[in-house]
Amino acid sequence: MSKYQITISENAKRRIENVFHYLEQEWSEKVRDDFKFKLLKQVDFLRQNPYMFPASQVKKNIRRCIITKHNAMYYRVKDNEVEIVTLHDTRSDPESLYL
Repeated sequence: MSKYQITISENAKRRIENVFHYLEQEWSEKVRDDFKFKLLKQVDFLRQNPYMFPASQVKKNIRRCIITKHNAMYYRVKDNEVEIVTLHDTRSDPESLYL
């Protein structure tokens, strides 16, 4: 099985950095590092099998991967590439999620 190439949108990069900053400032470096570990683990799963996570009911080309109970990652698969589109706080209004 071939591995997929991972790309990250500018929006997703910004959101990831915001989560890292928030966790470090409001919690601790350990909490930030734990989140980073979980994120990288899920990205590795995507690299190997991006179809293991469910497709959106609204946008069929977007899939959702849960990182923590408070954070979900949205991505799309095209050919041999997985593009991470955004991160979303699961506690916020779903209407605020622009895909």
